[in-house]
Amino acid sequence: MMSVLAILLLAPWFAVLGWIYWRTAPAPFAAARGFDIGALAGAVALAVLGMWAGLQYDPAGHHPIIRQIAAALIAYKGFLLGLGLAWAWRRRTA
Repeated sequence: MMSVLAILLLAPWFAVLGWIYWRTAPAPFAAARGFDIGALAGAVALAVLGMWAGLQYDPAGHHPIIRQIAAALIAYKGFLLGLGLAWAWRRRTA
């Protein structure tokens, strides 16, 4: 359970950011909504991958909580990277 604590604590904020992304999406046709769904799924995948990478971090001489902190920070940055790239791509092609 402790290994998923980092992502569980960020899940509400990810939901808020995902909702904002979804609501600001000008989607006049179904292909645009498909892109948005893929972008949100990709952002979640980057967050999960970041959480996993952060949990692998094991510095010598540091408190064990540093793994949870690293996992949360990397997951958050991965989610923002995914949404930011999708938002920029969507704005460029609109």
